[in-house]
Amino acid sequence: MNPASPIGDAAGRRHAAWFHELDAWTEYWDLFHPETAGRYYFGNDAEETGLLTRFLPRKGMPAPYLAWTRMALGMDTREAFELTLREPDVAYAVLEVDRLVGDIFSRHFGSAGQASVRDDYLDAVHAFATDTLPPATDRDALVADDDPRKPTAGRHTLDGDMMWFAWALHTEAAAHLAGMRDGGHARRSLMLAGVASGCPANFAWRGHRRTRAEYLADDATRALLLTRGRAGCDDFEGARREVHALFRIREWGHED
Repeated sequence: MNPASPIGDAAGRRHAAWFHELDAWTEYWDLFHPETAGRYYFGNDAEETGLLTRFLPRKGMPAPYLAWTRMALGMDTREAFELTLREPDVAYAVLEVDRLVGDIFSRHFGSAGQASVRDDYLDAVHAFATDTLPPATDRDALVADDDPRKPTAGRHTLDGDMMWFAWALHTEAAAHLAGMRDGGHARRSLMLAGVASGCPANFAWRGHRRTRAEYLADDATRALLLTRGRAGCDDFEGARREVHALFRIREWGHED
């Protein structure tokens, strides 16, 4: 992660474009991809129920979500989580969303096996986490004033702290279902490392929830998170354990 640059620089605009496209297929599908009817989100409250509904909470608590939280808290096993992924509808949904994310990632970043791409992505996640990406002015203009999304439509960031862990859940599930050696594993490892570094940055800089006491909103923490993020790119299991520890800190204030 390089020192913070002007909010409208080329890298910032490029990073914002990645998050814009992700959101265009999911939360803002009605504005940018109405042909999907919310397929890559939680549906359209009609005939399309949405892929995320099968493993993330909105109107209910799907089995994969409950099993992931129990696993992360040390209350149940990894095998119990993976068992929930055997349900064909769940497996299909996880891999369909992973395919979409992989396609978008390739267009915006390239190959996750390259060190320069890894640093570029970790930079993007840090800016996203700390709300320092260029504003989403075009999207904001499309969202009506009475739309519940209006307060966040003009920014590329996460205000819902559990979404970091939902991101991790999906990445872990896709890695299990696709296999650790398939062509997307380097990208999934990078994305999980991004959660492990982006989540604490979000919590430390923006005060959403508790994180490690050593993480402060300063340049030293930014450098430390980059170092740990880089290490996580080559250590999926290590990044996974760190995300689980961060979840326990969020819930309990400590990881043990």
